[in-house]
Amino acid sequence: MVHLAVFQFVPLWGWLMAFKDYKIGRSIWSAEWVGLKHFEILLQHDQFLQALRNNFAMNVMQLVAGTVCAVGLAVVLSELRSKWFVRVVQTMTYLPHFVSMVVVANIFVMLLSPDRGLLNDLLVKLDWIDEPIFFFGQATWFWVLHTIILTWKGFGWSAIIYLASIAGIDPSLYDAAHVDGANRWQRVKYIVIPCIIPTLVLLTILSIGNLLTGGFESQFLLGNVITAEYSEVISIVALRLGLNQGDFSFGTAVGIFNSLVSLTMVLIVNAIARKYQTNLF
Repeated sequence: MVHLAVFQFVPLWGWLMAFKDYKIGRSIWSAEWVGLKHFEILLQHDQFLQALRNNFAMNVMQLVAGTVCAVGLAVVLSELRSKWFVRVVQTMTYLPHFVSMVVVANIFVMLLSPDRGLLNDLLVKLDWIDEPIFFFGQATWFWVLHTIILTWKGFGWSAIIYLASIAGIDPSLYDAAHVDGANRWQRVKYIVIPCIIPTLVLLTILSIGNLLTGGFESQFLLGNVITAEYSEVISIVALRLGLNQGDFSFGTAVGIFNSLVSLTMVLIVNAIARKYQTNLF
């Protein structure tokens, strides 16, 4: 509780900066009160709606793809009988989680490079394309590439939680299904999937809070000037317009906006989940 209070709640006093015209070198208390001026600037900014759209689109795509892949991997691994093969697959799929996003971004930039990138070389040799493709030069492809890369990096790690949930299923349910003549697919459909739904809902509620705040490092590292229309999220806009120009009050207003919207979304989703008795709180 002390750690939570010191490092999570005490720093909230800095939110005052969003309601003042703070300048570097002056104290917050001496700065002039400006009310909601910075929030009005944020909502009226030309790039705000575009960055908001990018935030939601990329995080929703990543949430859906990551969840589907993690659940699918966990179900498949739980049905395999070869323990050593399961361990190998688990290790291969969750290792990317520990790799820095900087390294992952460089790997994919080199892999997809039009200048002797491995994928382009392969496609040319197979005569599927005539000229190398500049994947990160196609703005409209950025959301898909970003989803594939982030899903590859994280779905193996997420599958561990679902595997633990599947391991906790009462064995008598499998025995009863075996007596009734259920095949493997029917066991998955009527036992495994329903039993992991509470875990699925719990993780989804936790992820909903990141739909707006989540995302900076990957978009910053994978994006470029060509893809800026589809890669810039609110955090990057705040960095560019707020911190880089020394307008810390504007940057703080962006942070408060993100936090309030995320909290609202978590409460809404939790209220919906409560109707099905799978709520978080």
